Amino acid sequence: MSAEICFAHLSDWHATSLKGGGAALLRGKRISGFASWALSRRRYHDPAILDAAIEDVHAIGPDRILVTGDLTHVSLESEFRTAARQLASLGTAEQVFLVPGNHDCYVPARSERSWDHWAEYLRGDSGAEGDGEGERGTLDVTPPLASNPPAGHAPRYADYPMLRMHGGLAMIGLCSAIPTPIFRAGGVLGGKQLERLEDLLGILGERGCFRVVMIHHPVAAKGEPARRALLDGDELRGVLARVGAELVLHGHKHRRRVNYVPGPDADVPIIGVPSSSEVGSKPDKAAQYHVYRVTKSDAGFALNAEVRGYDAVTKRFVRVDESLLG
Repeated sequence: MSAEICFAHLSDWHATSLKGGGAALLRGKRISGFASWALSRRRYHDPAILDAAIEDVHAIGPDRILVTGDLTHVSLESEFRTAARQLASLGTAEQVFLVPGNHDCYVPARSERSWDHWAEYLRGDSGAEGDGEGERGTLDVTPPLASNPPAGHAPRYADYPMLRMHGGLAMIGLCSAIPTPIFRAGGVLGGKQLERLEDLLGILGERGCFRVVMIHHPVAAKGEPARRALLDGDELRGVLARVGAELVLHGHKHRRRVNYVPGPDADVPIIGVPSSSEVGSKPDKAAQYHVYRVTKSDAGFALNAEVRGYDAVTKRFVRVDESLLG
């Protein structure tokens, strides 16, 4: 990595509607989700704010855009179609890398009526290019370390982690999204995904890559009730302690969160971003997204971060004068 790489992080935009959902809204957990949307949630997320975020992202012009899930409310097919259009507005499938959230797995659904609508945004590179120093070449991460489903189909849970490369930037997508009972919103990675992640992070670390792990659920051990937590968070923190990562990004909280967990050589920053469409129902929940810039020198990596927040007066996103990394 000889030049600066810039990437943006958005999450939890929920900028879809359940109007016209019909009988599908009466399926299991969707009943409670529809009630929540009708009574409150629909007033908290404004598609116009998401549009403003997308316009601002285009003005910034990051090399890559990372999205950590919860684009829908209750996983209706109509929501997946709407979110697919929003993803296309945000950027190309090469530019935008997405991992799913728990609302995108609200109930079990056939892939052709759900994630397949986002297939190219969820998939990793078929042959990841770049060796960690910016030179073109094929990174040797064959299955089961990183795999891809057939073209046009979204990854299955068993396919994760997904890997994308851009120069020396390694973006590792995890899937913590599983259908859960009513009043539950937790996630799980599972032993095999964690095992593959540890192997993959080890290889990428040896190659000198800047490793960004993407997951929907928070990773730090504090601040999340059990019903909303990553159930195998201890195991994920164990992986990070053994092989490390340069940055972990998540959503789910609809609030900015900055934590650190131990790594083998240095603490790993764990950063959560607010929703990209929130109207500001609470002072700490107003819409934001984050922009990161990373460079590498003989002294190691340098990471700078910027908070971009929605200004209700100008109806635009502006730089927020608050430190993200301290």
